Amino acid sequence: MQKVFVNGNSLAVTVPKAFADQLNIKTGTPIQWEKTEKGLLLYSPQIVAKSPRSIDPKVINLIEKISKKYSKVWQELAKL
Repeated sequence: MQKVFVNGNSLAVTVPKAFADQLNIKTGTPIQWEKTEKGLLLYSPQIVAKSPRSIDPKVINLIEKISKKYSKVWQELAKL
């Protein structure tokens, strides 16, 4: 059981390390509270990356041309 404490002008609660690790909660992670019948529910919203449904073949062709043209540059940059 966690205790509430004062942090500046706010009340705060710590997240036990085991839960923080399981939920990948770190400093700066957005947290939301939701009021339920049993009290408050703390959760870390999951961000779902959206991927394009399809990539225009012209864009793929352009990327391939640029990659081929600058392949030596990419290799040198990879060494840094």
